[in-house]
Amino acid sequence: MTWAVTVAAETDAIRIADVHMAAFGSNPLLLAQFPTPDVRTQLRHCIAKKAAADIRDPNIAVLVARDQEKIVSFAKWSLPVTAPETYVEAPWVWPDGTNFSILNEWTEKMEEAQQRALGELPSY
Repeated sequence: MTWAVTVAAETDAIRIADVHMAAFGSNPLLLAQFPTPDVRTQLRHCIAKKAAADIRDPNIAVLVARDQEKIVSFAKWSLPVTAPETYVEAPWVWPDGTNFSILNEWTEKMEEAQQRALGELPSY
């Protein structure tokens, strides 16, 4: 078994989406936010598009871990942006059928938790 961690390439995006869905596809929160198999199939494509956009973005780092040549894990983080800079990350585009009331409530709670924990401190 040979492992390697490398910078992700745009061609890795669909496999990143596959790994994401393998890890979180049975999570009750994901199932509530994306309530049907068809919506989750569309979500996989949305994740791949977002992963490709993130890989192209110089303010985001994406690494993949490979076992032989197969991607088995990935990591993504936003690099800090200093105060005078302006930066807007590419937005998520969610599939039709997304339960936005649950998704938006979860997003709000995560943003509140981040604000409580970090305030305005630069963070990854």
